[in-house]
Amino acid sequence: MKKKNLIILLIFPFLISVFCIVTVNTTYNMVDVDISHIDWNYNDIEGFKVSDSLYELRASGVNQRHYKVSGDSSLVWSVVNKDPTDPDPCAEIVVEGGRSYLKALRTGEVIVTCSNVKGNVYRQMTAIMYTSSLIRMYPPVGSSQTNIDSTVYYGEYDHSYGTPAVIDMTLVAVPSSMRGELIVETSDNVSFDLATGALSIHGTGDAYVTVSDPAGEAATQTFSFEIVKGGVNVYTYDDLLACTNYSDEGEIVVLRKHFESLENAYYLNSDGSVKLTGGSPVLKSNNVECFGHYNPSTRGFSFADEIYSFTTTYSSEFIDQWNAFASENRSYSQITDQVKVGLRVQKDFYGNGYTVNMHNLTYPYASVAMTAPDGSIVRIPQLTSANLFRGPLKLYSLGDPSNLPLVSLYGQDNIGMYVEGDRITVNDINLKNCDFGDRMENLETVGTVIETFGEDITVKNSRLSNGKNVVRSFSSDDLTIKNCLISNARNFLFLTGSNEYERIDPTEVHEFTTYEGAKLSLPIEEYLGKGGEGDTLLTNFLLGSTATAAERNAMRAALTSIQASLNAAEGVSGNYKGSTVIEDTYFYRSGITAICLETFFNGPFLETAAPSIIGDIFAILQSEGKSLIPYVATHVSGVSYPVLVNVKGDTRFYDYKETGKIDLGGLIEENISTIANNLGLYEGEITIDDIFPLQSIMVQTATAQGSTYSKDGKTYVNIPVAYYGGGLNYSKVMFNSVEADVRISAPVEVDLLSTYLVMKGSSSGSLFDNMRGMMLKTVTTVSGFEPFSFVFVRGGYLHGESPNATDLVERGREE
Repeated sequence: MKKKNLIILLIFPFLISVFCIVTVNTTYNMVDVDISHIDWNYNDIEGFKVSDSLYELRASGVNQRHYKVSGDSSLVWSVVNKDPTDPDPCAEIVVEGGRSYLKALRTGEVIVTCSNVKGNVYRQMTAIMYTSSLIRMYPPVGSSQTNIDSTVYYGEYDHSYGTPAVIDMTLVAVPSSMRGELIVETSDNVSFDLATGALSIHGTGDAYVTVSDPAGEAATQTFSFEIVKGGVNVYTYDDLLACTNYSDEGEIVVLRKHFESLENAYYLNSDGSVKLTGGSPVLKSNNVECFGHYNPSTRGFSFADEIYSFTTTYSSEFIDQWNAFASENRSYSQITDQVKVGLRVQKDFYGNGYTVNMHNLTYPYASVAMTAPDGSIVRIPQLTSANLFRGPLKLYSLGDPSNLPLVSLYGQDNIGMYVEGDRITVNDINLKNCDFGDRMENLETVGTVIETFGEDITVKNSRLSNGKNVVRSFSSDDLTIKNCLISNARNFLFLTGSNEYERIDPTEVHEFTTYEGAKLSLPIEEYLGKGGEGDTLLTNFLLGSTATAAERNAMRAALTSIQASLNAAEGVSGNYKGSTVIEDTYFYRSGITAICLETFFNGPFLETAAPSIIGDIFAILQSEGKSLIPYVATHVSGVSYPVLVNVKGDTRFYDYKETGKIDLGGLIEENISTIANNLGLYEGEITIDDIFPLQSIMVQTATAQGSTYSKDGKTYVNIPVAYYGGGLNYSKVMFNSVEADVRISAPVEVDLLSTYLVMKGSSSGSLFDNMRGMMLKTVTTVSGFEPFSFVFVRGGYLHGESPNATDLVERGREE
């Protein structure tokens, strides 16, 4: 094996100070932009007289500001009888001249639905077909009209107004003279004042108020709902905080309004500023509030005093070591171990289909306009000093984690909704961390949408979207995700793993295989310590070459023996520290894969900083007069306990992407490519694949075993599951769903080590090729040598299709 020539790696590029380099993420992984929501002026219940007339249906799709909807943005209407056992239609949709109309055919009640063509954005109302007399009864603070669960929930209490709760109702009678003669009947746990429309709550459980016409000419109207014991009706942002972040033990939340982004909550002027009346912002609807306290004077928010924070539940070994170093070396800054949370939920949360959009908290407050390769103008979000959400905590960094680290691994991220505790149900909420536009990269810093931590937590009948990861569950037993739509993740739609791991005992003796095939029994710290035989072996792997099959086999055997010593942890395999059931759930549009089972990276560099040449080389390099790698953390590796995931029922993966658009940039922060580009070290595009080529090798593997799909000259792949590699991954996904046949492949291994072993050493090739090869192998000595594994969808199943959210609504009615 050829030895390295260090001088070629040390001179020229990196002796230049890199303090002036500013990184701007200019990857253009564009995605289709869907409408944000549907706007109309219909109440929860509307009346239409049976006649030969047609009633024009009017609604508009609302776009995110600055972004045009991609593809077909038209709206489609449909109507079904409210009573599914009634076979004869009460109304129908008529389309004439490009407009949609409702035609009332006979008396009865129907559900009118308006949706985008894809079907993933919708709105519904109840329509009563009548002949001469009509009774309509509904709350003036409108429902979400996007319920998945058909049950309407009210809390036992009003937080803002004391107890018991009182629901204001609107009662409409046609003709109006009929109102004074109406008969009211209620369940025992409520009372209704016909004159004022006040519906007072006196107990819990199923409830109703029925209003009827004694003459029998108008159809009887019944408002049915469920009163949640201990539940608090939430109408304001202050109510929401009082029940979550400001409550030590939490309250049962029953949402009665949307909590939206500033632009969705308030009317805006043409310049994007908030329209004010009497100095106050003007809300767009009586059932919408702004998420956050907006200050018209400063044009900002006050989240610093409102969020909840906690010490990371994931590993903080690196953070603790770095902060100890920084406390003694004041030219370096300490880093946080605190996770920031938009809403801390400790008891049941009833969403009633309303939206909670945390855009004001999570999304970067500035942006720059850049020109994409196709000539279009793209808005690139930029963090400001006021942003509290700034991306994940550091699990490990090679270099200063606060100032252009060479490589960083990510730990726990900030969270939109943190569900903490046991036996908690989150039901029927449209939860999103932001409105992110048209690039997945825009989701880089916005955090996890919902994270669970506890036992027997259920998230059901919900739409969860728009985060770096959408759902994260570590060390949660018996988590259930049922009848949900999970969409738009920078990385993974569902990320799961365990906070628990077994540490490495560096004094433990293991048998190692040398490159020459000899066997050595030594403690890990001696074999992999600076100057030890394992340290030398890893240096040769990093900078040498294995030209023949025999040399590659010898190096593989030697590296495998090192990894085996780091994998030694009894009682981990089969000892699950978390479990999830995913049932009747749709996964839509991830940056990488739908489900990821994470495990600790567990390479020799994390344990003993081997090969020590990495630290030696980069310790020479300077940035702003400081060492580029001033401190190397050790003993931060381990073997993760596994988790179990059971996928069942009508669960589907609408997650095709072009093979070249799988973007791993959100997994590892690396600035090697940024430095090389800015210093002119390499002419051409440098991507994450040059540093961590998992994407290209994975696609090659998928192609070889027939798991890609080609159409119209493009090749696509759909990856339901990724098993993290590097360290051992004992976690398991079981498929008992409608796709669990020939459509789903068995886990397929992707072995990075095989690729690295055939790379040339540093004594040949261009300077960049030498540096690239070294950095590729450096990442592996950090991550570990165990392969990654992936599960693929075969045969193009569901390619070109999108999830229809009304499927969830139908299942919600059946519960």
